[in-house]
Amino acid sequence: MADRQIIDKVSCPQCGAENDVPIDEKFLECAYCGSAIYIDKRKVVTHLVVACNFKQQDAEGNLRRWMAGNFHVKDLDKLAQISQVNFYYFPMWYFKSKDTSAEKIYLEPATSTSISEIKKINIPAGSLKVYKEKEFNISEFIVPDVMYDAAQSWLQQSGVNLDTIAESDLVHIPFYQFYYTYKGQQYTALVEASSGKVYANVWPAKSEAPFRVMFGVGIFVFLVMSLISFAIGVMVERTTTGMLLTGEMIKVPLYILAAIPLIIIAYFIAKKV
Repeated sequence: MADRQIIDKVSCPQCGAENDVPIDEKFLECAYCGSAIYIDKRKVVTHLVVACNFKQQDAEGNLRRWMAGNFHVKDLDKLAQISQVNFYYFPMWYFKSKDTSAEKIYLEPATSTSISEIKKINIPAGSLKVYKEKEFNISEFIVPDVMYDAAQSWLQQSGVNLDTIAESDLVHIPFYQFYYTYKGQQYTALVEASSGKVYANVWPAKSEAPFRVMFGVGIFVFLVMSLISFAIGVMVERTTTGMLLTGEMIKVPLYILAAIPLIIIAYFIAKKV
């Protein structure tokens, strides 16, 4: 990992005692001799873990609520059958940059994943803790296969100035990975076990055909209303200006009358699809 080293302890230069590395501070006080220690986090990588706040049952509840959303097929939350659930800590490279404008956080996956949305995850600083092996089941942690140099290269390609990177961390984030089937097809969704947010790239979406038909019908209806309004204007007025003004005045109430049944039909289509 080039000249970077993952650490969770720092030795006091005065007494030699080991101290836990603070998560969001550059200075710490030695717990043994009281000396002030400055930590240059640009030269080390701290291994951090995001706190797990959701049990499997709670995570599944969040997934079911997500399935009941408007972008998914009707009754997906009731009809989807969960076939497998895996719990693991997913590794992410966590970069904190500081420049004259503001502090920014950049995330890069430290191993391959099919869920691209994972890069947009929000990690509150208060949910981070230093990794200590005795407190966790190491078998639940995915080993990174994207090295630090590769992650830095991605940052550069994204236009980030590496000179502004003030801190680099390897962060393991807890996830429940759900495999579920719907109408014979299998899908995957991740539930982040700290916030409960659901991440997925592909899911059973509503069919667009009824909405496209409804869109076409709406255009046709409003076109007919426009023709009717101007036809009435031609019949009751003799001047061109009068025809146009009368047509526009009639068009508004006709549009409103046409919109009411269209909205009702669209509502029932959305409920049924």
